[in-house]
Amino acid sequence: MNRAALALILILARAQDPLAEEMAKALRSIRDTVGKSVVAIEVVRGEDPEGDTGGGPAAAHQDYYNRPLGPVTGTILTADGFILTTAFNVSGEVKRITVTTADGRKHEAKRLGADRKLDVALLKIEAKDLPVLPRAKPGEAKVGDFVCVVGRGPDISVATVNQGIVSALTRRGGTAIQTDVKVNYGNVGGPLVNLAGELIGITAHIYPRAHWGQSSGVAFASKNEEIDKVLEDLKKGKDIAKPVQGPWIGALLGEPRAGVEGVPVDQILPNSPAEEAGLDSGDVIAAVEGKTVKTIDEVKAALAKKKIGDEVELTIRRLKRDGKTWEEKKMKIKLAENPN
Repeated sequence: MNRAALALILILARAQDPLAEEMAKALRSIRDTVGKSVVAIEVVRGEDPEGDTGGGPAAAHQDYYNRPLGPVTGTILTADGFILTTAFNVSGEVKRITVTTADGRKHEAKRLGADRKLDVALLKIEAKDLPVLPRAKPGEAKVGDFVCVVGRGPDISVATVNQGIVSALTRRGGTAIQTDVKVNYGNVGGPLVNLAGELIGITAHIYPRAHWGQSSGVAFASKNEEIDKVLEDLKKGKDIAKPVQGPWIGALLGEPRAGVEGVPVDQILPNSPAEEAGLDSGDVIAAVEGKTVKTIDEVKAALAKKKIGDEVELTIRRLKRDGKTWEEKKMKIKLAENPN
């Protein structure tokens, strides 16, 4: 790099300093104001099948596929002590839940209902005059808007803040907003807010084996208006099961390409039926149950005729080692429920 280019970079960096400082001030303000409505939740468990650890000696070894020990996050919903968090955060055999509010007070909490589709759960503590976040208007969020997630943990005395943008508005059957905010086991259950500090939704859908992982650049928040639809049921203690999703092979498919007959396989998801059967990224699905397929929708329609647990026969084309010629083979894949 020559001196002129380096000097230009330094000039631009200095010019952006005021803008960066203003953004930092805004984020600190959000942390301090929104953080008053964000609580730390400590859960004592027995069995924990979803998180692969019961919190005892077996939990000493932590990895990507284990729920970490330590506090998780919740969001105050009402001044009289209703608190939202994720269903995952309070799943398993729960023995005790302790909520710590921003002022340091500890409260024993009762788990009420949960909705698995939205991945939200409702807790109740005995309190009054709790700070509640203002709400954004339904549909106000737009793709490209700056947003933040506020959480608590591992140091529950200080709120955390992560920022990003809205990247999609109608994920997970239209119930969730997608962002690129870094969401993890600690801050999931916290509020997704706009730069005015208004609540857009509750961050959710972090699982040990979700194929997008945690902090992968893809995060979801269940929308306020979707949570409102089930809130009365949650208050009554109702657990709403997640609808069965499937049948599923665990492969991400691509759009047809010029010169390729069939539907390309872009990615094989880990621990999926496709991986077990030996389907590879780069393969092309030419037929399902002997019927030629040319689009993703045709593959989906063929799979939809089957049931979870059925075997489906795929005809695939795979490039030989020379990278020029294709070989055709058949394989059977046992269909499973879509875990996502």
